Amino acid sequence: MEAGAPSPGGVRTVGELGARLRELQVWSGLSYREIHRRVVRSRQERGIAELPAFNTTYRCLSPGRTRLDVELVVDIARAVLGNESRAAEWRQAHQVVSGLAADASVVHVADRVESDEFSFIGRSSTIAAALAALETHHLVLIDGMPGVGKTSLAGRVASQVPDVELQFSVNLRGYDPARPPADPGAVLDGFLRRLGVPGSRIHGLDLSARSGLFSELVAGRRTVVLLDNAASDDQVQPLLADSALTLVTSRRRLTASPDAYRINLEVFEPSESAVLIRRAAGAAVDDEPEAAVQIAELVGHLPLALAALAGRIKAQPEWTLGDHLERLQEHTARLRLDDGVAASLSLSYQALPIQTRRLLRLLALHPGRDFDVYAAAALAGTDRESAQQHLANLVQMNLLEEHGSGRYELHDLVRLLASDQSRDEDPASVRRAALDGLFDYYRKTLATAATAYAPHDQARIELTERAGLSERQFADRDDGRAWLDLERPNLIATALYAADHGRPEYATALSAMLMYYLGTASLFTGAEVLHLTAIRCARSNYERGRSYNNLGALYWRLGRYADGRAAYQHALDYARLAGNRVGEASGLSNVALGHYRLGDYEAAIACQREAFLLFDAEGNLSGMTSALSGQGWPELRRGRPEVALKLFEEGLAISRKLGSETFEEAFALNNVAAAHEALGRLDEAWQGYEQSLELARRLSFVNSECDSLNSLGRLQVAAGRIDEALALHQQALDMAVRLGSRPFTIEVRNDYGHALSAAGRVAEAIVQHRIALEDAERIEDRYEQDRASAALSASHELT
Repeated sequence: MEAGAPSPGGVRTVGELGARLRELQVWSGLSYREIHRRVVRSRQERGIAELPAFNTTYRCLSPGRTRLDVELVVDIARAVLGNESRAAEWRQAHQVVSGLAADASVVHVADRVESDEFSFIGRSSTIAAALAALETHHLVLIDGMPGVGKTSLAGRVASQVPDVELQFSVNLRGYDPARPPADPGAVLDGFLRRLGVPGSRIHGLDLSARSGLFSELVAGRRTVVLLDNAASDDQVQPLLADSALTLVTSRRRLTASPDAYRINLEVFEPSESAVLIRRAAGAAVDDEPEAAVQIAELVGHLPLALAALAGRIKAQPEWTLGDHLERLQEHTARLRLDDGVAASLSLSYQALPIQTRRLLRLLALHPGRDFDVYAAAALAGTDRESAQQHLANLVQMNLLEEHGSGRYELHDLVRLLASDQSRDEDPASVRRAALDGLFDYYRKTLATAATAYAPHDQARIELTERAGLSERQFADRDDGRAWLDLERPNLIATALYAADHGRPEYATALSAMLMYYLGTASLFTGAEVLHLTAIRCARSNYERGRSYNNLGALYWRLGRYADGRAAYQHALDYARLAGNRVGEASGLSNVALGHYRLGDYEAAIACQREAFLLFDAEGNLSGMTSALSGQGWPELRRGRPEVALKLFEEGLAISRKLGSETFEEAFALNNVAAAHEALGRLDEAWQGYEQSLELARRLSFVNSECDSLNSLGRLQVAAGRIDEALALHQQALDMAVRLGSRPFTIEVRNDYGHALSAAGRVAEAIVQHRIALEDAERIEDRYEQDRASAALSASHELT
């Protein structure tokens, strides 16, 4: 029925996707009622409790929709087409069009709350009340106008909470002038990672489950959480843990909990304003006390405006307070402002040296939240020493916030001022050149860090050579990983910005360079956002094919085999259009992986054979090895280990032509050993697994190391050495969970469960098999489902 069916390929907006869905309904000839019946029946068969009403289905197919329920879109496509892979295309299309606002999921969570105790002024009674309230209410809501000092107060309170074991801090971007509010699901992802929860586990949890797990993990541990710049109650509510001492700041009055202690933060008292001005002007205040009072009144005693003026007063000691007052009055009148806040910030800006002003304007262009001196220098097109001096000037003038980690951040109001000034003073060509410099810095440094993180990954090496040399170098894998972890939010934010502002090639390049890191670090949400963005803005069939391939690899790691196969099919189609023979071969091989996991072994073998011939014609030895492996494993599943062994041995021989000690050889050794194990040749299998393990460790190839450890565990069970088997399986399980590969985690759990049963620890075995079964059902892995079901039945008989 699917031949000639309208597909969602090429849609750019939700409206276009809805129109294409209606075309599909017209093409099918099915009535709205029939489609609704099929959707309901399908959900019932899959055990899904939520059944849509007829009107819901009808509205989804109606014109003028600005939002679409992705699950209902996929269910309608499934009902019409009767094909899981084709239905998965509609999910991907929805993700592409909804990816336009995906930067809500790019969030930075810190494990400390910043507080500047030396520059903080006053608020002593408010701090005391907040500290007391935290102990009794566990939740303090601080609201007030912009620049009134909410974040500073919250940081000061948090720093005085005694005996704290854990701290979390996140800017929820409720009123960010350039980016949407942070997604609470992404915030919880950051919290849970800080608590050591593997990304593979987090990704499978919905918002409610993440919230519950966070509450569970901080229970009984003295925890302080700062939720800064909140947009709404809906954003805050999932982030509240009953036992955590939580501070929330917002410009609006929130009602997150009736038991919360509320602080409506007002501007400084005159005495507090006087202290701030005296710190800047010293004894000069005694000579002109009335001028100091009028300055504070003119800016409405607003802490941010006063701090900016104080910076100007320090920078111009030759001016009297009367001079500063007169200048402020003139500027306020000229700008026709009543509160003097913008005038205060503007005057402080004008007091800066010309090049420092220029840097401030360019910093406002940065798509991320914070940055370091390298990024600042890249924006300004200057050396690091000069950039560092300008940053110090901005900090001194209170126009820039410096964190102890050597990173800087602009207050929202300062960012707005600098953005406005940039539009007035900097030609569009200058702003574009600054962003080009930033993108170039990130691209080169990312390539260098990614190569340090995966030194044996040839794709990363090639990307580094293509990107060019970076002035930053990384000593080892951990050093590269540290930079990637720190800059990940900025990398994704800049890629999303570039995609929509004339630099699509930057987004596609980052999708390719970050693929391995995001996957192995289990940063699945960021990876999906980035790869979908790359697909949306790809300019050539080659780039589209590569980006779809990256997306397919992500879905494969998550066990979303139908989605992965559909993405790989797109990659294959675009590779053919581009005349990319190696890309076509890779696409065939990857599509075959989907067939294999979904149980269609004949289709998998056929695709891999075709891929092998293409790889062979292109002289691609690595691809040939992979295609032979891809033929061997379906043969093992079909009970033909002799055939599999021949294929695996041929693959091993080809892998050794690549040179000594390669990823391909480690995999090939493991494959040959698996065939020997299936044939009952356990000594040969043991030797092969040990060789693979040793090579994987020399290569720091964790995937292969994990596979070999698990396989050796199975052989130890067969030999009756149960304690040794349990230790190996536990190591493998820990690695698999850290890697975030759900399919492999399922396999290891099943093998571990068998070892536990052999040790007489049946209850623990049942837990492992039950988790494996639930996960296998979630990703529709029938082979591992059957293994887990059989093991559970056997375990229950033992009990």
